[in-house]
Amino acid sequence: MDAVSTPNLESVARCLTAVMMPFSAEFNVVYDALQAAADTAGMRCLRADDIWDDDVIIQDVVKLIGTSRAVICDLTGKNANVFYEAGIAHTIGQDVILVAQHESDIPFDLRHIRHIKYLSNEQGLRELAQKVSNRLATLVSK
Repeated sequence: MDAVSTPNLESVARCLTAVMMPFSAEFNVVYDALQAAADTAGMRCLRADDIWDDDVIIQDVVKLIGTSRAVICDLTGKNANVFYEAGIAHTIGQDVILVAQHESDIPFDLRHIRHIKYLSNEQGLRELAQKVSNRLATLVSK
C-alpha cells in the first residue's frame, strides 16, 4: 500500500493488526511474515508507514494502535520507538503480541509477558507467521 493511500481505520478496526517494528530493509521479510500471519487469521496488517492521516507521525501511530484489534511489537534490536509504542498499547489496554529474535532484546519489565522468539531465516519466519496467526485467531475469537 502506498503511504498516501490511507485506509479508513475505523472501518477495519475489528480485523486490523498494527505492527510496531524498526523501519529497516532487514525487517521487510519479517513484516511480510507478519502480514501473512494476519491474512491467515482473516485480519489486515498495517505499519505506521502504511498510513498518512496526520502530518505528525506519532498521531498516526497512536490512532493505529488505538483502532487495532491487536498490536504486534518486534523488540529486536531494542528499538526505543518500538518500546514507546508497546507502552502506549499496554497503557490503553490493547492486546499486544511481543516478538523478538533474541530474548536479550526483551527488557526486564516485559519478560513476564509471553513472547514469540524467532529466527530471521526462511524456516524461522514461517514458524513466526504460524505462531502469530494462531495467537491472532485466539484474540479474534474472544
